[in-house]
Amino acid sequence: MAEQIKKDLAEDPKKHHELPDEKTIHEAGELEIQDESGTSMPFRTLYTSSAKGSTKHLIVFIRHFYCGHCEDYVRALSTAFPSPQNHTPSFTLTVIGCGQPHVIPEYRTRTSCPFPIYTDPSRAIYAKLGMVINLDLGDKKPEYVESGIVRGTLSSMWNMIKSGAVNGKGGAYDQNGGEWIFEEEELRWCHRMENTRDHAEIGEVEGVLGVV
Repeated sequence: MAEQIKKDLAEDPKKHHELPDEKTIHEAGELEIQDESGTSMPFRTLYTSSAKGSTKHLIVFIRHFYCGHCEDYVRALSTAFPSPQNHTPSFTLTVIGCGQPHVIPEYRTRTSCPFPIYTDPSRAIYAKLGMVINLDLGDKKPEYVESGIVRGTLSSMWNMIKSGAVNGKGGAYDQNGGEWIFEEEELRWCHRMENTRDHAEIGEVEGVLGVV
């Protein structure tokens, strides 16, 4: 199913919003994510109705943990939704990367991210949900991106140098992510990144969530 999704995405960009079937969602939910200590848990624990008392759950898959453009996106989310539980309706917001668990604390500090951060080092969930692999920059600079292409690239490189990153511990450089909104344990909306600067704009996410 994942390979078919990727094929469809390549043929029709509109399918970047196409929901996987129930079987695929169920299988993805059973796959494991890890917290910064390396403790594993099923992906589905993030969007069950009992998760922090909310019925809506926004889950953001970023690229690698050193991507400067994704850092811009996390900061934009933090500005728009500093306390998701205080919005109407309330929701949870979780960030998932694809690097090693021990990289998470530094990422949280660097981005001042107030949301829970997990990782899928095997990228099994990324693959199951059909998220795209490429290094395309796209033609348009998104509103959330604070830096240009050169500055964004240099930012990513500097992050890796400062952290002493080797052997891809921050995650695969060509793995793109996406945004997924669950409500009452069902997937209601998704957006898969078409390129490395293609997170859903904040306004679009606000509209889908229906928050004020």
